[in-house]
Parts: sequence; structure tokens; C-alpha cells
Amino acid sequence: MTDRSMMGFDVGANGAAIVVVVQHDGSYLKLVDDRMCKGLAADLLHGIADQVGAEHEPGVCSPPPQHDRPRDDERANPRGGRIDRDRGVYVDPRGNAFDLSLTWGDWFDRTWKWQGSTGQFGEPVLQADDGEVQPFGVLRALYGPISPRSGGAA
Repeated sequence: MTDRSMMGFDVGANGAAIVVVVQHDGSYLKLVDDRMCKGLAADLLHGIADQVGAEHEPGVCSPPPQHDRPRDDERANPRGGRIDRDRGVYVDPRGNAFDLSLTWGDWFDRTWKWQGSTGQFGEPVLQADDGEVQPFGVLRALYGPISPRSGGAA
């Protein structure tokens, strides 16, 4: 596996393409070129799903192993965080939860908001009111501490 988002595509006879980008948190974005028939695109994706499903062994998938929260003096795994997109909550690698629906303020009184994108390690990327973008952990390291500015408590 790679640290980057995975991409797959199919180029039709007329140069049309389907692109599927899968983020580390399991979310995905699909782009179907306007020159490609949506029905053919759906058939292709169903065919891929059927093939992958046929390769699945019987039984329930076991969840990935859970790790204990790292000690405060121990480095956390940068891939250890997770996003619950339905609830808009990010749990960082140390187990701290952050409400991504809030506007966050940094030490320099700039405000930051999550726009729905994730970074290389699957953590949310926030955008400042001046246009700067930073992954959540980098934002906290460079401009922290951060605190909620609207919408209630975190």
C-alpha cells in the first residue's frame, strides 16, 4: 500500500474516464467524464464490486487491531486518527475528539474551518480565513493551542 490516496480509472474508446479516489478514512470521490454513458460506468463499477466480492472469504471481516492510547511522552502513530464523517468528528491518534463542524481559532486569532478534505495520513485538512490550509496535527503544532470559536463546546 501507499501513503497516498488510491486511484483507479478506465479510459473508454473515446477517451472518457472514470476516476475513483479512495481516502484513508474510507471516504471516496468518483468522477465520471461527461463523454461516458452513466449506465456503462455503473456496469463497470458493479462488475469490479462483484469481482472483489467474489474474492472475499466466507465469514465476517475482523476489525483491524485496536491499539492502546500512546503515553504522553510517546510518539503517536500519524495514521492512528479517524474521522466519523456522519457526525463530523475527528479522533486524533491520542484519542482526543474534535468537532469538525465548529470554527476553530488559533493562538494568533485566525479562524480555521474543515472543508471536507483529508491529508496524506487521513487527518482532516483545515482552511484558515486567509486561505492557508494545514492538516489538523500540523495546525495544532504550528499555531496551537486551538480552541472552538462557534457552535458550542468541543
